Amino acid sequence: MNYRIIPLVLSKYVGEKGVMTFLTDYGEPILRPFVMWCIQGADKNIIVDTAIEVEDYKNYHPDFRNLSLDTVMTFDQALSAVNLTADEVDIVIQTHLHFDHCFNTARCVNAKVLVQKDELEFAQAPGPFEGVYRSDLFKNLDFQLISGDHKLFDGIELIHVPGHSPGCQAVSVRTDKGTVVISGFCSVMENFYPEKAHPMVGNSVVLPGIFTNALEAYQSVLKVRERADIILPLHDPDVVNMSAIP
Repeated sequence: MNYRIIPLVLSKYVGEKGVMTFLTDYGEPILRPFVMWCIQGADKNIIVDTAIEVEDYKNYHPDFRNLSLDTVMTFDQALSAVNLTADEVDIVIQTHLHFDHCFNTARCVNAKVLVQKDELEFAQAPGPFEGVYRSDLFKNLDFQLISGDHKLFDGIELIHVPGHSPGCQAVSVRTDKGTVVISGFCSVMENFYPEKAHPMVGNSVVLPGIFTNALEAYQSVLKVRERADIILPLHDPDVVNMSAIP
């Protein structure tokens, strides 16, 4: 069986590109979408991440209140676009537990939430990264803990890609156009196929701009690129104009 992926963008804003590309592109603007993904073709209703709406993002921290964010659709509208409601979601695959990727997960009251064990442990005591984790967003979820790579269904695999955070996981999906990988860590296409890179970090790939472990992050970018025929970076601006893959 082959599957298709529907990207569902809830919100977007123009931010600094250097947040995505380590040591490069500081001061350059880039459109940053906040995306959830629906995987169609399985006998379960599967979404990857649950993204965040504009007002929730603005209210997350006082410094965010003046950001110029644009609404694309609400969480409910996104699910409606793929003929689902929140209580019909069977599985939420959390790429990681940063607030902008799990803000709506608790609304999927009947869903099993798949997350890496390393990610949940880190999220409970994230040290200097506490600003991007908020425990009330995930403390009561019905978790299924994953350790490392994991075959979910024939043609759908979870891939441990640490570095951006300790427990990031990519999602590999078999489609009619080959293997599509949802990256699992905050990235844009230039992380995988750079036009330029800082001489201190090489030219093969570019590290994501935010990481807990630089070497692991670098290896994870390579791992995704090696396994994918098509890469879907979590915050690439081109996702805004995608309707379905393939």
